[in-house]
Amino acid sequence: MRRIAQAYGVSYDAFLKHALGRTGRGARDLDDITDTELTRLSAGTGVSVERLREMNAATMMRRVNEQIQGWLLSDSGREALEELRATLGRMARRREAYATADAGRLARQNWDLYRA
Repeated sequence: MRRIAQAYGVSYDAFLKHALGRTGRGARDLDDITDTELTRLSAGTGVSVERLREMNAATMMRRVNEQIQGWLLSDSGREALEELRATLGRMARRREAYATADAGRLARQNWDLYRA
């Protein structure tokens, strides 16, 4: 919808007001769009009401989750996940080693200061 508003050269809020009659605090929350608003939007864009319903955030997240779960259950997904775990483990060990080295360096510096 933002792209449509931009194509018409109006702000997103102005588009919502004039195209859908939405104003006020919840105007931008399109997850609870009414059937009347969907019909108006469909007539103006040429996109079917069913397709517009599929474009809400909850529906898109559900589809993404299904795809990710399917991928993770595949052989290539499991291999990639194992590789990611190994990489994250190496990063954690490096971070710990750097922190230990920094702590040792600081301890030696402080020792030299207190000894003097």
